[in-house]
Amino acid sequence: MINYWLLLALACMAADWVALWKARPSVNYLTKPLALLFLMLWFWSGAGAGWLQFCFLIGFFFSLIGDAFLLLPPRYFIAALAAFLLAHIGYLGGFIIGVQSLTPPFWILLIAVFLVILVFVRRLVPSVRENPRHRRMALPILLYAGVICLMVVFAAWTLFRSDWGFAAAALASAGALLFLFSDLALAFDRFVRPLPQARLIVRVTYHLGQLALAAGAILQTTRVTLA
Repeated sequence: MINYWLLLALACMAADWVALWKARPSVNYLTKPLALLFLMLWFWSGAGAGWLQFCFLIGFFFSLIGDAFLLLPPRYFIAALAAFLLAHIGYLGGFIIGVQSLTPPFWILLIAVFLVILVFVRRLVPSVRENPRHRRMALPILLYAGVICLMVVFAAWTLFRSDWGFAAAALASAGALLFLFSDLALAFDRFVRPLPQARLIVRVTYHLGQLALAAGAILQTTRVTLA
């Protein structure tokens, strides 16, 4: 559903990317939170009411809180991590709704995603522990990695579920994977080695991921309502 909330969200996202590209950080203090706020309002206006919608609204709300913390000095990173952890729990709750049994594709996806994250974590955690400023983040990062792993797996599993439409499942899966890529890029740049244009890459994939998650959930709730 296209309305003014979506157009405002897209405009703020584009402005946020340009501000990062042009190295105008002061602009990001406005565009970054507004992008998520308008996206959340778009989702709220298009998804209707229900448990899936409620869970995703929780996800968007805590993502907005996490965005705000990431705009603050580095000492607030742990608070941002906690906020995004709660966001992923919200999305995970939405994807779990309607699950009756765990079929073989689920376990294949779980193993595949787990191995990808495990390879990354084995590189990330030693770098975190070697830095006195970051050492206390090792355990929260491991917890966060476990939760986002489950969120991505349950999102991708919607492609194999009969209660999810294909378009909705494809968007939700793409959104979860983009969110994961954004987080991996952010963590690598912050804790392992700086990446060129890291902030822009992280922000673009993050925004596109959130947009795809919202669009997928709207399509799914619309499909269920029409059915």
